[in-house]
Amino acid sequence: MAENEREGYQFIGWYIDPQYTKRINPGGKLPGAVTLYDKWVPIIYPVRYQCNGGINSRRNPRYVSVETGVKKLYPPQKKGMRFVGWSLDGKLIEYLPPRITRPITLEAQFRELCTVRFESNGGGRIPDKTTDEFGMIELFRPPMRMGYEFAGWYLDENLTFPFEFDMQVNESMTLYAKWNVKMYDIRYHVDGGVSSRMNPKQYSYFDQDIVLAPARKKGYRFTGWFDARGNALNHIRHHSIGDKEFFARFEKEETGE
Repeated sequence: MAENEREGYQFIGWYIDPQYTKRINPGGKLPGAVTLYDKWVPIIYPVRYQCNGGINSRRNPRYVSVETGVKKLYPPQKKGMRFVGWSLDGKLIEYLPPRITRPITLEAQFRELCTVRFESNGGGRIPDKTTDEFGMIELFRPPMRMGYEFAGWYLDENLTFPFEFDMQVNESMTLYAKWNVKMYDIRYHVDGGVSSRMNPKQYSYFDQDIVLAPARKKGYRFTGWFDARGNALNHIRHHSIGDKEFFARFEKEETGE
C-alpha cells in the first residue's frame, strides 16, 4: 500500500491543526518546523441486491463503509416462496460484516414453501398445511379422539422427538399424533359415611361396566347411589365419558326397644 493509502479511506490532505481547519497547499512552503495532520474520510460503497423476482425490504442498507458496524439484513418477499437467506460470496449470512472495503452484491436465496402432513393415529383428520414464507405453520386446534387426550405432535412414527410450533420447517414432512388414555375423576358424597375401597377414583372410556359397591354409615342402612339429579345410579357403563359424582343415601336403622 502506498504512503498515502489507507484501506477503505480516501486521503483528503495535510493540515497544520488537529481540527483540520487549515489545509496546506501542495508544493507550498511551510513556516519552519510544523506538525502535519493527515485527514481521511471513509469511502462509501454501494450494496446491491439480487432478489431473483422478490421484493427487497426497505430496511436493508444501500451503502456501507469501513466504519459501518455489523448490520442486520431483512428478508425480501416473494409470493409462494420461502426466503432462506442472503448469499455473499457463496455463503449465507444474516448480518453484514463490519469494516467492508469494497462494493458488495447480495443474492436472495429462496425455496418453495413446504407441505406438512398429519397422521392423527386414530384421531380426527387434519388437512395438509403449507408453511409461510418464514417456514412456520400456525398453531391450530388439535384433533379429537374418543377416550383419549391429545399429547402433542411428533416428528417420527415412534413418537420420540416432539414437534413445537416455533420450529422452522425446512422440508416437507409428516407429523404424528400422540395420545394418552383420558382418565375421568369419580367423586363420592357419602353424607358422613364411608365409601367402599373397592370403588375406583378414576375410570376411562375403555373400562368395562363398573358396578359401585355400597357405602357404609354407622347406624344407617345404605339405600343406593344417586346422581346429582336424584336418579338412582349404581354403575358406570362401558364407553362412558366425563367426570362423575355419586351421592350415597341412607336410612336410619330402627332399634328395637
